[in-house]
Amino acid sequence: MEKPQEKKRILFLHANTHNPSHTERRTRNKSLDSKVRRHLMVDIGKSRRKPSKAPQFDTLLTTAPILHALSVFEKEWGEDWFSAYGFTLIIVAGRNALSSTCSTNTFWFPFAFKNSAFLHHYQQIFTLPDVIIPLYRKSARELRCLALERSLITIQCVESRLSSSDASSATSDDVLQAVLALVCYNFTSLDFDQAMMHVKGMGMVIAARGGIPTLEANQDLMLMISWVDITAALLHDARPLFPVLSAPMASVSVTRGPVAQETLPAPLLSIINEENTQNIMFSLGDLNALAALLRFELAAKGDTIWDDEEQMGFLINPVTHQLLNQHPSTRSEQQPESCWGIISEVLRLGGLIWIIRVKRRCRSYPGTAEIYISKLLKILSSGRNKSHAEQHGVWNSPDLRTVRRWLLVLCSIGEPNDKDLSILMQMIASEMKQKGSVSWVDIMADVRKMPWVDIFEPPCAKLGQRLREDYLEPRSRTAVWA
Repeated sequence: MEKPQEKKRILFLHANTHNPSHTERRTRNKSLDSKVRRHLMVDIGKSRRKPSKAPQFDTLLTTAPILHALSVFEKEWGEDWFSAYGFTLIIVAGRNALSSTCSTNTFWFPFAFKNSAFLHHYQQIFTLPDVIIPLYRKSARELRCLALERSLITIQCVESRLSSSDASSATSDDVLQAVLALVCYNFTSLDFDQAMMHVKGMGMVIAARGGIPTLEANQDLMLMISWVDITAALLHDARPLFPVLSAPMASVSVTRGPVAQETLPAPLLSIINEENTQNIMFSLGDLNALAALLRFELAAKGDTIWDDEEQMGFLINPVTHQLLNQHPSTRSEQQPESCWGIISEVLRLGGLIWIIRVKRRCRSYPGTAEIYISKLLKILSSGRNKSHAEQHGVWNSPDLRTVRRWLLVLCSIGEPNDKDLSILMQMIASEMKQKGSVSWVDIMADVRKMPWVDIFEPPCAKLGQRLREDYLEPRSRTAVWA
């Protein structure tokens, strides 16, 4: 008599396949394993809660077959570990397709489409509005439910591996890829705290297997880890956990070496001195070189450069890593005390706001720059009267005033909250109305001396128009606008 077929296992196998009932834990480092499991169990608890008594899902006849096909084909690949990310990305893509702006909370992870058979097979639907919009409008709740179910399956499979007595199985590349998939799902679900927990847990797994050098044989996996690590760090203004990795196929890389005057923005040349650590100058020189490269690429290829998220990430991530690594070692709510401390920190924050704006344009960042804008504004102005920086005589030269204007404009177009935007616009308007005032044309001429790309121009035009209408008195409008 024929034996019944074994049930197909999902993603990972229990290590002890000869004795499935065996549950005794025998790991080399129980404390480390326990920490990793604890942070993964958070999602399990969330996922096992009873669903709300909501009405049945509303689906159109045109979307039901599509959704059914997605689910069926995904299961054919063993319930692909990136499918939770994929289902959530469909929701985000559908919402974005209905929006008039490209700068939305999206995390497009190009490696997922290479490593996931499910996503690779269905990649084209993300560019088909006739498919993606109906799916979003009528099946968003069901897609969320599918994504949550798949993420739970992935977590259970990871937990199964972590409970293995075989350390090589518990810390394998498959485990790391599954955790990466969970991080991507958290990014698209805007659950950034959980994403950071998974990244830290991934760090524990890597440490248990012997550190980053053990991944050198798998360059793709190292790039994926670096990519999500930088994104998680940027979302929390934290230091990255892993070294930055540049792709060998990147056609252009930002140069490194001594601070070169030809790459440094002109207004910063006057503040290079022995007091500087020069780290921030390295970063701003690289950022300026990157801006020049993007302007060239835009002139040659147009807006299509923003669709190549992989290449853009390879160019932007090294500079992002540099700036995040210059995070103050002891973070406090007090402003930097020295003149150079102020300049260094505001340049770091300004550079990160610049990067976030560009990353959002190419769908590579799920958050906003709001936390950085608030921190920078707190340094530039402790209240509406006299700024903290002015008390230290920081902005006492034409070049440094140019830097300050660049920072104010960057913050204003970086999607700040309403309160911060109001303060920023009042600060810009106040500068335009002072004795010996400058015009909006002068301000824009100044900010273009710093790292700048063309995508900043449309929001700046709207900013200038709003300043003119809401913050400048009628009798002073003509004078400051000329």
